[in-house]
Amino acid sequence: MFEHEYIIRVIKAGIQTAMAIFAGKDAVKSDIDIENYNITLSEDKLLEFMIKKYISEGKINEAENILFETIEFRKTKKNLETALLFYEKLNKWDEAKLLKCNFSKSEIEQGLKDVQKLYKKRLT
Repeated sequence: MFEHEYIIRVIKAGIQTAMAIFAGKDAVKSDIDIENYNITLSEDKLLEFMIKKYISEGKINEAENILFETIEFRKTKKNLETALLFYEKLNKWDEAKLLKCNFSKSEIEQGLKDVQKLYKKRLT
């Protein structure tokens, strides 16, 4: 029961984030309640949360897809940090663990190059 409620809250937060992204707002209000405190997550913090969640579930390709979709829309310093931390964490995994998640060291290298290209576009 608790897990089902948690999943519903995460889905609602994701929908709110998507709506905020398309509406161009800087922050989204989440109705996730942690120890009876309502919290407000910025889009960038929510991305970081989602990436960490997907990594913990072994959904590396999904995490990378969300990462790039967000960065293409919103190139912030925090999103760059999240991308670098994502690849840094994966780089610590051995090849066998990566392959189990349908990922590889070469994809990490390519992902870093792609992030670099996206942020170079922003600066030019």
